[in-house]
Amino acid sequence: MSSSDILDVLNIKPKSSSPDTGVQGGSQVSVSAQGKSSVNKPQVTGIQRELYNLLGDNSPAVPIKQNNKFKDLLNSTAKPSPWSYVEFEANKHVHIRHWVKGSKELVGNSVEPSSFAKFDEHLSIPSFTEAEYAEFMKGHNDGNLEWAYDEIKYLFDLCRRYDLKWFVIADRFSFNNNDRKVDDLKEMFYTVFQRYLLHRDPENPLIPQMNFPKEKELERKKYLERLLKRTAAEIAEEEALIIESRKFEMAAKKTLQEREAVLQLLDHPHSDKPISQFLTSQGMSQLYANLLNDKNRKRKPDSTTPENPWMKQQQQFAQQRQQIQHQQQAKLSQEQLQQQQLQQQLQQQLQQQMQQENQQRHNAQQKQSKESSSTPSTKQSVELKTEGGQRLNKKQKIELQNALRRKQDSEYAEHLLERFTLEERKNLGVIAHGEKLAPGVFLRSSKIPTYKPAIQNKLVSTLQELGLPIRPAMPSLPVVQEHEKLLKRIVTLLELKKQMDKLTAEKQTIKP
Repeated sequence: MSSSDILDVLNIKPKSSSPDTGVQGGSQVSVSAQGKSSVNKPQVTGIQRELYNLLGDNSPAVPIKQNNKFKDLLNSTAKPSPWSYVEFEANKHVHIRHWVKGSKELVGNSVEPSSFAKFDEHLSIPSFTEAEYAEFMKGHNDGNLEWAYDEIKYLFDLCRRYDLKWFVIADRFSFNNNDRKVDDLKEMFYTVFQRYLLHRDPENPLIPQMNFPKEKELERKKYLERLLKRTAAEIAEEEALIIESRKFEMAAKKTLQEREAVLQLLDHPHSDKPISQFLTSQGMSQLYANLLNDKNRKRKPDSTTPENPWMKQQQQFAQQRQQIQHQQQAKLSQEQLQQQQLQQQLQQQLQQQMQQENQQRHNAQQKQSKESSSTPSTKQSVELKTEGGQRLNKKQKIELQNALRRKQDSEYAEHLLERFTLEERKNLGVIAHGEKLAPGVFLRSSKIPTYKPAIQNKLVSTLQELGLPIRPAMPSLPVVQEHEKLLKRIVTLLELKKQMDKLTAEKQTIKP
């Protein structure tokens, strides 16, 4: 079954190269196209005709027919290129023949050197006569040179022949049955070569490279022999020591990483701005915001914990530290209990006093109510008066009552605190405030008094001259109190200076 049969079964019309002119015309065109395709298609071997016809008009993805042009090349009429069997010079003593493309007329009859002769390079080792050797070795006779000129010449010839391959040179060296080792040959060669260069060209850059430390070379070989003579137990011991040293290095790296992490936690965000900007309240708030923003950057890096070679000893140290920490915590807990007991006693005493005062006030109010009910004229006496005789409104009355209450509370607190010393007050953290505090949490440094801009600028310049910060670095209560005293004294000094300058100016104007 061919592809045309399949198309007929599926009722698919074959493609036509020309437009449809009718049923008869279309059939003729399709028949002619099929005839042309059947003529043009080559005969395929290795595949059945029915399978190949199933492809239809689709071209295969892989070429089925192999185009082998080797036989075509054999049958070509092109003229082959000539080759010549020519002789060339491998070295001075050996001549070899090989094939070269081209005719003998083009190549010529001359013997050419080998194409690999450019890679056959040798070291340029000098040669010198006995007179020259005596001349450049005249001022360097140090007693160590026991070699004769003939032996040195023999050594240089071997070095020139074997290109400074020292083990081959030592194997071939035999001069008057002298037993010379490799290190002796190297020392003699480099010493003579260096002195030859110094005599010919003192500025030659190869002179520093001609130094051969024989003692260091012998010591190096001794160390190498010791390494090669080690037993298996010594090698295992050295490997164990290397492993332990690596553990120590890992532990040191871990401690450094932990130290860097702690420093990063304690570090502040770097800024190009001067420090004076962070001494104001606005600068402090800005610094606090920078610290919060920089919080994500400061994290402890994760690192693998290396094995500890002295684990038992570290466990003992850890147990001792834990015991010390437990003892310290016990002491702190005892002190906290004592403080809590003292505070509870103070609170109980304050509550009892407040209850007594409330009871007294309640009794006084009952008496006043009875008196007001008995006499109507006493209603006017409720209105309080100031010392000047002016009447007070309701708001002023409430403020005056609150002030009197605060004063009474502060007097009572001071009366209670008379039993404690200053050290006990500091430990308990009890402070009697005479002024009204603002509600909520606030910074103690924000309560430091400020002055007018002119006085504030002079104040800042004075503090900078004294080398003191505008705001205290550790604003505890005693530090803030002393700071306020210092500011008041500086302000008074500035006022005195201002008055002094004013008086001196007036004095100068009054003088005739």
